[in-house]
Amino acid sequence: MNQYRFWKGNEITSMTGNNIFVYGANPEFRNGAGGAKIARNFGAKAYGGGRGIVGNTYGLITKNLIAGFVEKETGIVYERQGPRSVSPAQISTNIDELYACARNNPHLKFFIAYKHEDRNLNGYTSTELWGLFTLNKEVPENIRFHESFKTLAYPGYRPTSLTPEPR
Repeated sequence: MNQYRFWKGNEITSMTGNNIFVYGANPEFRNGAGGAKIARNFGAKAYGGGRGIVGNTYGLITKNLIAGFVEKETGIVYERQGPRSVSPAQISTNIDELYACARNNPHLKFFIAYKHEDRNLNGYTSTELWGLFTLNKEVPENIRFHESFKTLAYPGYRPTSLTPEPR
């Protein structure tokens, strides 16, 4: 059974040293919106960069922007564009590649930018993404999910409020 690890807070504002910001990317690595735009603050290029670690970032391909785009590094042809343009099977394969990178770099910590019940530009729900990250997968110890995923990771888990309820 997986023992998941989590990060806290509303957003990631810095990423230095051995910490890697994992964001949803497109195969062209046009980093202009969402987590990809934030990744530019941590070393991702505005355009280009490719798969794997770039600066303190890791672009996980989850959406395609141009139908028929051919990814140079892999030869993968992305037939569709827009939301849900990268199949769940391909995203799962991309996650396997991320996990292999994490296992090969145990000195690094990989912080997944997605949050539960947050809007995702790739068209998949956070529950669907959680399944792709965890079902039938051994999650490496150096992968960190946002704490909002605890409700999916541990059924019955209820977050505690930091603000006292009015009396």
